[in-house]
Amino acid sequence: MKKFTLIDLVRQSVIASIYIVLVFAFSFMSFKDIQFRIAEILLILVFFDKKSVIGLTLGVIIANLGSPMLPYDMTFGVLATIITLALMLLFRKWPYIALLFPAIVNGLIVGLELYLAFELPYLISALSVFIGEFVVVYIFGLPIYYILKKINFEEIYFKEIQN
Repeated sequence: MKKFTLIDLVRQSVIASIYIVLVFAFSFMSFKDIQFRIAEILLILVFFDKKSVIGLTLGVIIANLGSPMLPYDMTFGVLATIITLALMLLFRKWPYIALLFPAIVNGLIVGLELYLAFELPYLISALSVFIGEFVVVYIFGLPIYYILKKINFEEIYFKEIQN
């Protein structure tokens, strides 16, 4: 990252805030054995700005403070986010591949978290998380990414605030 400006700080704060609001607005399906976090659709923002990793990670950390599995979500959930975002950045030139990582990584790691927290069968937990993440990030996220790309979202996103 070249430099981090006040505008970047505001953008990342807004991203984190939106993530948190979406997690809690849909909390009935954001936590526990059914993992279907609508907020994860925001992961597509890393394709437009690498700095979004900061806002997304911060959003996950703060949202996970409200988790019924607090110690697990603060370790496994945050770790899954960091790994996912790193892989997405590595493969950002191929969004149709990069958007598979949230489902794979969260399926494996959050599936383990659910196994440890609730003693649920690992394979079923991993598959459940994978499916929820795949639907949100790939089925809905990939088309939204292409729509945003088509309307030149990058230009809108980076447009400086005029006085």
